[in-house]
This record gives sequence, structure tokens and C-alpha cells, in this order.
Amino acid sequence: MKSEYLTPDEVALELKLSKYTVYELIKRKELPASKLGRSLRVMRTDLDAFMNGQKTREEELPLQAGASGGLLRKNTQPMDIYFAGSHDLTIDLLTQHLAQRGISLLPVFSGSLDGLIELYKGRVELAGCHLLDRTSGEYNLPHIQCLLPTEGAVVVNLVSRWQGFIVPKSNPRMITSWQEFFSGNHRIINRQRGSGTRLLLDFKLRQFGKSPDLIPGYELEATTHYATASAVAKGDADAALGIESVARGMGLDFFPIQEERYDLVIPSSLLHEERFSILQEVLNDPGFKQAIVAQGGYNVSQTGVEIARIT
Repeated sequence: MKSEYLTPDEVALELKLSKYTVYELIKRKELPASKLGRSLRVMRTDLDAFMNGQKTREEELPLQAGASGGLLRKNTQPMDIYFAGSHDLTIDLLTQHLAQRGISLLPVFSGSLDGLIELYKGRVELAGCHLLDRTSGEYNLPHIQCLLPTEGAVVVNLVSRWQGFIVPKSNPRMITSWQEFFSGNHRIINRQRGSGTRLLLDFKLRQFGKSPDLIPGYELEATTHYATASAVAKGDADAALGIESVARGMGLDFFPIQEERYDLVIPSSLLHEERFSILQEVLNDPGFKQAIVAQGGYNVSQTGVEIARIT
């Protein structure tokens, strides 16, 4: 039986949103919440009503042509930025730092590939991705050029980070290589199709000539790094492919295996707007970079740097 009261973290997990977006929804009174002591709780019935209302508005909401030829929602507020893409803790930090400057970043964690597709459709204004191209070994640009060939976009680096094996403390099964990870002796939990982490895992499976059918837990999918790490912490999985900052935050061990670049993709037509100028200021703010480094597992040497322009 589902709990009658939910924490903001539990609501975020169900809605596939950042917890800071949930707090923003509560602050705007779009999602009712009650204060119990120093904590907030959302009633299950209120969450169900909110989800049903969102679905209705999604079906009925008129769309208009954006400047780049895509479709943008008419109810977008002047200082809102709609985001879709891969889950990363730095997006939560970015949401906080933008909020301090009057910008509401509203993220949906849908995976890297879906984020680019939503950007192409004009349903969001910012995408985040870390997609490995199997042919070139390059991150992101081949996929962006394929999905947004004529849209016009600027690719800006958010962070470089380590992907690796999230394992229990002391790594009791000694999982330190792809060969061991794919041995079939360990239960894993996977990320959803379309996520950069899933793309990397499937690429390595093919590279090592391993069948997914022989990997216990391959069919189990989670939509965030928090969810996969949580499965390891609870003992529901022996290992997961994920990022160091999440492993560290949950008291788990981490074995690095692949460095990757996580980039933000912005339509060129929006760059002149104040909200995106403020976004660039935050990305280059030393305080923001320091907050990222404090999480562990990140390289900020290129944070805020323009990687490419897609025309």
C-alpha cells in the first residue's frame, strides 16, 4: 500500500524531477504541501490530482512556433528555463544558483537522448547530455549534429566526470574491471534506454562480446543515479554503473572506469535572452565551480567553455 504522505524527495522520484523543482512547485502553490515540524509532506491524493492535472494541461496546452522553428509552450514565464536530459548532481546545484539570481530552472530527468529530442521538438529550452559516439569516441557532438542538424545550437561544457562501478563499502566482490562487472556473477541494476550511462554500458557489452541475457539484473532499469546507487545500498544489486558524487554521498565505494564530458545544449536563438546570459554567468562563477568540486568526482576546468556551435 502506498504511503499517504510523501517527502519532497519521494515526490521528485515519482515525477522524475529534481527535488528543487518540487520545492519550486510547492513554493508557487502549484503542488499543495503541509509542514510537519520542520519537514514538508505532500499528500498522495494531492500528488495524484497534480499529476492528472498536468496530463490534462499537456494535452490541451496550445503550442506556438519558436524562433528556431521549434515549438515552445505559451505559458513559459520570462525567467523560467525548461530543461530535459541526463541526471547529474550539478543540475541540482545549477538550479540552486540560478534561483539565487531569479531564474527558475525546471528540470525533467529523461536521459541524454530524450533531452536532445525534446530540445529538437521545442518542448524545452536547454538539454544536458553525455552521449558516447561508438565510432569516433567523441562525446555529444556527433549525436547533437545528427539530431539538430539545422536548428542552430551552442554546446557549453557543464563538467567532466567519472563514470565507474558503484559498489558497497570495501568493494567485497572486488569489481574493478569490465570483465568482472560482466562476469555474470554479480547482480546489477541498469539505467533506462536513451541515457548516456546505458549507452556506455551497452557499448562495452558489445566491445567485450557479452550477451545482456547473461548479466543478472540487466533488465532492471532506473531513471537516476540516485536510484541505482540506492539499489546497491539496500542490497538489491551488487553493483551499478554510475557517478562518483552519488556513490560518495550515499556512503558507497566507487571504482572509476571512464571519464566523460557532460555538456549543455542551448538553441542559438535564445542566447541573447537575459535568462541565458545569467546562466552563462553562473557557469563561470568561481563559487559555483567550487560547489561542484566539493561534491567529488568532477573536473571543472572547462565549465562554462563553449565547445562548439551547431549551424
